[in-house]
Amino acid sequence: MIPIKRQAEILKILKEEGFAKYTELSKQIFVSASTIRRDAHDMENRGLVKRVLNGIMLSEEPKDVPYDYSATLNLKEKREIANKASILIKSGMNLFIDSSTTTLVFLRDIQKIENLYIVTNGLITALECCKQATWHVNLLGGNLNKKLKNISGEKAVFDIANYQADLAIFSCRGLIPKGATDANYQESYLKRTFTKHSDKTMLLVDDSKFNKHQMYLSAPMKKIDYIVSNQKLPQAIQNSVLTNDINTDMKAVRSSF
Repeated sequence: MIPIKRQAEILKILKEEGFAKYTELSKQIFVSASTIRRDAHDMENRGLVKRVLNGIMLSEEPKDVPYDYSATLNLKEKREIANKASILIKSGMNLFIDSSTTTLVFLRDIQKIENLYIVTNGLITALECCKQATWHVNLLGGNLNKKLKNISGEKAVFDIANYQADLAIFSCRGLIPKGATDANYQESYLKRTFTKHSDKTMLLVDDSKFNKHQMYLSAPMKKIDYIVSNQKLPQAIQNSVLTNDINTDMKAVRSSF
């Protein structure tokens, strides 16, 4: 297959998936991964795609960031956030956990804590929870989003109403003074329902999300109790945090939780 036709095939796949690994493209187009890498370099120079860790994506970020792509981003920052947030978790707690890759890193950080009761909409999240024998895991029912590898929709929202959690833990696509934002309505609706049926809420957000304004408000500041980040919050966001009495120092609040 000549390069122009091969690259057209790559674009077709990316328009459907948003992101693809070099190895996956190699198998689908029947060429070596090194050939795909050369194509990716050429296509990036022409502004068609963006090369990222282990793969490529369309140069314009899609509305729903593919899970496999998101999992490669800001791992150091996510681990730092997870380590800070884990201080609040105690054995026997009931938790809502969203399907984000940030909370996936968080779950790996709290594996030593036993007897947790977890409700999640994430397929990968649920599988990760199964690695801890003493955790009790419920996966919400509803519509399957293959790209995000999660469950959403009205049935998922109705399922949440059957539970009452000690703490809802979730991430977002953007954080502005008004609150956490997301590009997907179903995601934001589900997170708003998590906050409604939990005693406390904790937002995990790395600094790449600061001042990113997405379409939907997942959690207004007045509904957030804790914000855990790897960096100091921008001044405008910090002012909103102080106005809404949100805790950002986990060590200081551990004893009161």
